[in-house]
Amino acid sequence: MSRSPATRPPHEALEGLFETRVTVHQLRVFKTVADQRGFTRAAEALHLSQPAISHQMKSLGLALGTPLFEEVGRQSRPTAAGELLYEYAERILAEFGAAGRAFDEMHGLLRGRLRVFGDTTVGIYVLPDVLGAFKEKHPGIDVRLDVGNRDQLFDRLAKDSADFGVIGRLWDHPAIPLVAQPFLPNELVAIASPRHPLASAKRISVARLAGEPFIAREPGSGTRATADAALSRTGRPPQILMELASNGAIKRAVARGLGVSILSRYAVTLELRLGLVVELPVTGFPLRRQWHLVYPRNHLLSRAAEAFLAFVDDGRWRDDIGETVTTD
Repeated sequence: MSRSPATRPPHEALEGLFETRVTVHQLRVFKTVADQRGFTRAAEALHLSQPAISHQMKSLGLALGTPLFEEVGRQSRPTAAGELLYEYAERILAEFGAAGRAFDEMHGLLRGRLRVFGDTTVGIYVLPDVLGAFKEKHPGIDVRLDVGNRDQLFDRLAKDSADFGVIGRLWDHPAIPLVAQPFLPNELVAIASPRHPLASAKRISVARLAGEPFIAREPGSGTRATADAALSRTGRPPQILMELASNGAIKRAVARGLGVSILSRYAVTLELRLGLVVELPVTGFPLRRQWHLVYPRNHLLSRAAEAFLAFVDDGRWRDDIGETVTTD
């Protein structure tokens, strides 16, 4: 229960008095008078009238219950109370100015924070290039990228610990309203070892592919869902040899000749170029999917987030997505 001023300890009453009766403007005027050693020079420095300066200092002295200046010759010098106030006023005004500069920098995108969460494939093979290009344009913004599955992504969005998510397969009935917009097309290709019997085929049916030992992503993965949907149309379930949660592990297993797989072209660019795996000419392939940029509909976007959204909408970053430099 709050106490009335009359029942508060003396130090609490003084703190309340200071907070309610002393303004930043008064402190700025006070410091200028002390620095200029006079009301007239302070008025000139602040582009105010001398009566206005005198009024502010009289009001400040009354609020604090003590005179703040004394006249010595033709100069106004701080009293002992004034010298004490000067120490605090200097620090208060410095912090106030720093806060103002920080907000000015934020509005000017000289600082800020951007948090992006990507599902596994886009988070590893695409978003580092995209965010790198954004960072070059806005070097003062602190950029963070996390990578995980779609459940983790939704949890981050729901808890407001990510500004944006990038995902292939959207949620049917999300618990919070989301905005989703196209981000980047994603082609899925069938791959095999160069030594695999299908590697030299001119055309392969989906049914033939489904009959091969299959190295699959884990259940719940968007890549897995798309691959399962394509193979299920043959009427024969794929022969799942292994389920692996890592694109890198799948590529390694395929390169060793353990089976075939379906992965994003972005994930196998380097391995295809090096000849570690080959793209199989399967009828109806590549499978075309779409990555989406998602964010909470009711979330107030920061200036950094607004800048990233404009950057994505501009689309020129698509030309700067480089070749994969890792086999992860």
